Amino acid sequence: MSILISHSMVAPHVQQAALAFHEAGQLARFITSVCDAPTSLRQRFLTSAGKLIGLDLEREFLRRTIQSLPPAMVESHPWSELLRVAVARMDRDRRLSDFIWERSELGFDRMVARKLKSSFTGVYGYEHISLATFHRARELGIPVAYDVPAPETGLMRKIMEEETGRFPELKSAYLDHTAKREKRRIDRRRAEWACADAVIVSSRFCRDTYAHAGLDTAKVRIVPLGAPPPLDINSVSVGGSQTDTPLKVLWAGSFSLTKGAHYLLDAWRLGRFGSNVQLHVFGHVTLPPRLLENLPEGIQFSKPIPRPQLMERYQQSDVLAFPTLCDSFGMVATEAWSQGLPVITTESAGAADFLQHGINGLLIKSRDASAIADAINWCLSHRAELRNMRIAARETATKWQWADYRAALRQATQPFFTR
Repeated sequence: MSILISHSMVAPHVQQAALAFHEAGQLARFITSVCDAPTSLRQRFLTSAGKLIGLDLEREFLRRTIQSLPPAMVESHPWSELLRVAVARMDRDRRLSDFIWERSELGFDRMVARKLKSSFTGVYGYEHISLATFHRARELGIPVAYDVPAPETGLMRKIMEEETGRFPELKSAYLDHTAKREKRRIDRRRAEWACADAVIVSSRFCRDTYAHAGLDTAKVRIVPLGAPPPLDINSVSVGGSQTDTPLKVLWAGSFSLTKGAHYLLDAWRLGRFGSNVQLHVFGHVTLPPRLLENLPEGIQFSKPIPRPQLMERYQQSDVLAFPTLCDSFGMVATEAWSQGLPVITTESAGAADFLQHGINGLLIKSRDASAIADAINWCLSHRAELRNMRIAARETATKWQWADYRAALRQATQPFFTR
């Protein structure tokens, strides 16, 4: 077999999908945008040029390191993504960034489509970035697998409309901007779905959102995302903070509406934790600025950090807060478990399939600030029980590693790619 896989980002689950085919001798090429190539003269030049205008491109490249594939298997086309990164530094309301993102996605898709060859035995693509590629694959008679990493877009839009109705302060020019473009983006995703021979999702929750929207889910295959290698058990048992110091709550990833960030801030106000609890946020903050005014004490915001540093933060923290409103999986949960960190999440996260309430974390109601506050208060008053969860959290990760994901992905796609 000779399979082409493409995505504009090099997120861990994308790299693992490419590795699934590479380790079986089936990968023809992985095409992406920006990836870290420290020996590249182009990257050195761009990093130096970025410093002249105050842009830390070295950090951006490090966040896009590919560790799982030989460099010869990777084809990088970075310019559009680097433009988006540069514009995002100045684009406060994110509308221009969204415009550049969409144009980049469509251009990337057309570029990949031009590279297809009839000798390929399979094409593996991702949502909103594969329609031209899939159409060209159909013309060449190449089977197509479609990876859908997010719940059905119409449901996401409905949730955002409900949230802005309940909390008018969430309304923004950016949400209005994306709402006007939502129909064509949904139509594009539906067309990609129709082209696919197989659709890969990461959870039952994700599949069900598409079933409720009336899409054909007979071709859906559920392949849960894997966990990174678990931390050694001795390190797990001594992780986290001491019981006589503030409880350390970690947030990893975008601090946004759909992830339930505004409910977490409300929970902080309700809980009145004072100096007893610290919240450390590592990720881009996309909530409207007015929601970030007059915050309670103990909340600290930091930019996204490279994954090795994030793993260290998991080890040092006491619990991960992931109160998502709607998430197909939530890879931060498996990352946290791999480092022995218990997780607070909702029934609207696909990762809830792996959560055992009171064993490796706490399962709470979605869209409920009181539930979040109660969970954090429980952690604060049950420090010993919370620490004991660390071993069970690590055990959760050991039972479904990335190697298990890769084997399951090959099994799910093989019947289509070997036709």
